[in-house]
Amino acid sequence: MQRKKKYNRLTYLLYSTLILLVSLSGCKRSDEYSKSVEAEHISYKVVYLDKLAGDIPTNYLPGVMEAYYTKRYVKTSIKGFFGQFSLVQIANLRQNTVTTMLNFFGNKVYYTGKRGEIPAGIAPLKDPKMKVSNDTRTICGMLSRKAIITTTDNVYNVYFIEDIDIKSPNITTPYNFIDYVLSDFRVQLSILKMQLIMSDRKSETISTSMFLIPEDYEQLTSRESMESIINSLFTKDK
Repeated sequence: MQRKKKYNRLTYLLYSTLILLVSLSGCKRSDEYSKSVEAEHISYKVVYLDKLAGDIPTNYLPGVMEAYYTKRYVKTSIKGFFGQFSLVQIANLRQNTVTTMLNFFGNKVYYTGKRGEIPAGIAPLKDPKMKVSNDTRTICGMLSRKAIITTTDNVYNVYFIEDIDIKSPNITTPYNFIDYVLSDFRVQLSILKMQLIMSDRKSETISTSMFLIPEDYEQLTSRESMESIINSLFTKDK
């Protein structure tokens, strides 16, 4: 009888421990995407450096890029064509990966890059070298410092802000070697050359759920597949 009581007590303790562990695990998983975080929300004016992207006049393309910088995630998005087009990049700073989400006329796909890989569709810089200048400029009310970027093909300036403390802010761009938030910079998406200039900045409290991938997006298994789709949006048919 005593042995049976000990067995029942042990069973009860094991069962209670299992319930507690499952409960804690569920709470942790839920909290990860339901809690609020502080973010730097920056809007960038998009200036297209060419008049056409394939057959599309660039003055019809989206004129703003929104960016959210947090301690764990960075999210950038460009949306246009009355909600029929969006390109979203979500960077996980702990994993050092970027997920690219593309919605074009209801076709929704995403691809998550390898660790340290720049986002799909973004042209890498060829052998970049940076020289920080003492020159400064005020952009959107904030003091920005100039850096001279030299690549195999070009020499140009970018500006960054030292007063915003964000870890790995440029993981969604080819400028991951710059440790500060950019306020004026160039980037190329497929054949589309753009300059992005900071136009608004504010601190916000947001939900981490905005960094989730929606369930109606289909995962692509290769970077080549995503880039092929992106390129087809801007390339003329020969």
